[in-house]
Amino acid sequence: MKLSRPKVNAKTNPLQARISLRLGCLLAAAMSSNLHAQGPVLEEVIVTAQKRTESMQDVPVAVSALAGDDLLNTGFRDVGDVAAQVPSLIVTSNASPLNTSFRIRRIGNEGNIPTFEPDTALVIDGAFRSRSGLGLGDMVDVKSVEVLKGPQSTLYGKNAGAGVISITTQGPTNEFEGMLEASAGSETFRSLKASVNIPITDNFATRFSYSGTERDPLVENLTGPDSDDQSGYAVRGQFRLDITDSLTAKLILGRMIRDMKPVTGDVQHSAAHIEIVANAGATITNNRSDDRIVEQDDRTNFDMQSDDAVLSFEYQGDGYTFSAITGLEDYDVKINMEGVEQIPLDIVTFNDSQAGQSVSQELRWASDNGSDFNWLFGLFYYDNTFTRGADDQHEFILNEFIEEYGGAVAGGVAGVPGLLAAPILGVEGDTGDFDVNQDTMSSGVFTQLGYRLTEQMDVAFGLRYSYEEKTGSVVQFNETSAAGCVPPLDKNLVCTVSPNGNDFEQSDTWSAVTGNINLSYAINDDSMIYATYSIGFKAGGYSLQFGGASDEIRPFDQEDITNLEFGWKTELFDRRVRLNGAVFHAEYEEFQNASFIGLVFAVNNAEMVVVDGIEVDSVWLLTENLTANVNLAYIEATYDEYTGGQCYYGREPDDAALAQCDLSGNILPFAPKGTGNIALQWEQPLADGDIYSRLDVRYTGAANYSSDLDPRHAENALTTANFRLGWRNADFDVATWVNNLNDDVVYVQHVAANVATAIDVAVGSPEGSYQSYIGAPRTYGLTFRAFF
Repeated sequence: MKLSRPKVNAKTNPLQARISLRLGCLLAAAMSSNLHAQGPVLEEVIVTAQKRTESMQDVPVAVSALAGDDLLNTGFRDVGDVAAQVPSLIVTSNASPLNTSFRIRRIGNEGNIPTFEPDTALVIDGAFRSRSGLGLGDMVDVKSVEVLKGPQSTLYGKNAGAGVISITTQGPTNEFEGMLEASAGSETFRSLKASVNIPITDNFATRFSYSGTERDPLVENLTGPDSDDQSGYAVRGQFRLDITDSLTAKLILGRMIRDMKPVTGDVQHSAAHIEIVANAGATITNNRSDDRIVEQDDRTNFDMQSDDAVLSFEYQGDGYTFSAITGLEDYDVKINMEGVEQIPLDIVTFNDSQAGQSVSQELRWASDNGSDFNWLFGLFYYDNTFTRGADDQHEFILNEFIEEYGGAVAGGVAGVPGLLAAPILGVEGDTGDFDVNQDTMSSGVFTQLGYRLTEQMDVAFGLRYSYEEKTGSVVQFNETSAAGCVPPLDKNLVCTVSPNGNDFEQSDTWSAVTGNINLSYAINDDSMIYATYSIGFKAGGYSLQFGGASDEIRPFDQEDITNLEFGWKTELFDRRVRLNGAVFHAEYEEFQNASFIGLVFAVNNAEMVVVDGIEVDSVWLLTENLTANVNLAYIEATYDEYTGGQCYYGREPDDAALAQCDLSGNILPFAPKGTGNIALQWEQPLADGDIYSRLDVRYTGAANYSSDLDPRHAENALTTANFRLGWRNADFDVATWVNNLNDDVVYVQHVAANVATAIDVAVGSPEGSYQSYIGAPRTYGLTFRAFF
């Protein structure tokens, strides 16, 4: 039985800090009688945060790591599960799993714009991945997950301004072994995972893995198919060849398939829009956005195939290691949104086809550990092609009830709600189309040099030059009835979302020199303090969305980052307590921000975002059988200056010409000040094995979950819990589990309704409709695992 436990990262306000201090004193007192007695000790945690293998306690970087038993104990399935263990990581998603967004230390953005790159870099098996959503789903045979907190632009470069999520899968070994896991649960959840390691010769080994999941929908639809189900699988094959004693090659091939009905936004309609829908011939009987019940003619389907390959070489030279990692990625996604209007009438279909192909290459030379002087040099290259739109189908199609709905809207605009006037939103059969293309090339050269000044003090200096070029284009056109898109029929939906001739094409380049300097001091063998100053960079780009955006507002500027951090890492009580933490101040100049303004998303720059905070991660071996993870943090992420923010419904714009509001001084959306996690893991020998239980409690402070900071969407603090109880030995593991123990309503995002909010504006409704995305309710099940 291993005694290592999951690391958890969390956030705290002053009250929580006092509670944490008192809890720490109580925990210490509970252990004091055994301080000098022999007993369990914390296992060393190995990380690759600095692109070399090191003990986590020796690395002057804020990092949380989950590995081995940690992942098994928490029931890990994908990156979304890590957020429950690392509270500084917030994962949000909405209508499409591909739209997933990662936020580290509250910095992140909407994932709905596929050409808008994230602030957190996702690295899988050493290869950079282009989309955060490719880290969700059935991840196979994961060995470890590292969350690097704060800017990591020197060593990781592209899109690492908030941090890095690095996932490593289990590689081939020289032992025959395998694992089979089957799970069943509520909502007919069923999952099957399997892996087998097959050594072929002394020099050649293979490993094959499979993971598949099915689940019935969680959202009930009163007038159409239910939504938010799961259906998909992933396979992975790995091949390792020891070419010589010094040279090893490894090839990884993976495929992920997802064919599912994604979660439907739960709409709260305005009174004006309910009346318009009634005049168009339908009735809305459920007008709540918190009950996972919708009333929509929705037949959306999400279909994705993602293939990836990683080829790596590692050569052990005389005092150095050379690594070469080549990554290939190819994904194709089709999202058929039949029911994008979110009412019980078939108004419009949106067919969204996206495809991306990328290749990345990294070369690194690193000195071996152990000498007073260490060095690392590297080269990075990345090329990506992205396309959105399909030649074999229209993107927008107006359907059966568009004329009745448009007539009811016209009556509302005219101030005579019962009057069915001209169908100003178009007629059945009108279509709109777009073709979006973006080509990205990124390259960099980087180094990190370290020197031991004294037996206790080290200094490290890093430098990187990054260069990026992008070419983006949008072509839009539509086919309408004879009246076309001239006033007053320019309100036709397809004229709005795909206006003829509103095309765009532009190229640009960005470059930056970034780096960091780090000073660390070993107080003793078990304690270290460090200070880091770093600067980072994220290239600019283009908002390549459909709709009526002008050429002037599509480009957005590069983002420049400065970060100052003081941290500590220590182990106490004969390595029975690990207590790590950091205090930090970061400034994001020209922070790239996205918002949803009804039908389309837009990107611009906030002049300055400031992040201040403190994080504390701790692990406590309370007894031989009981382990606690207590992690708290307090983070304030503020728009220090943002004069071009999105206005929430009903707010008068500060800039009438651009319809923008000044959000300066506001806390960022999706940014609770305090978050925390407490996990208790108990084990007791029983019947030639161990009975075990685990309780995870997560606290999330109050926050606003809308990008426009609508006061209606300010949510109170919430505490959620997961529980697991099982028995295991070297051959078997059987466990029962409950997630969201209290069946809490966990809001993920509030956003303007797809169509209704724009209609509210047109008819002058005093309130605006909106939609909410809610996390899973209470789920439970049983998991059986066998090892051989």
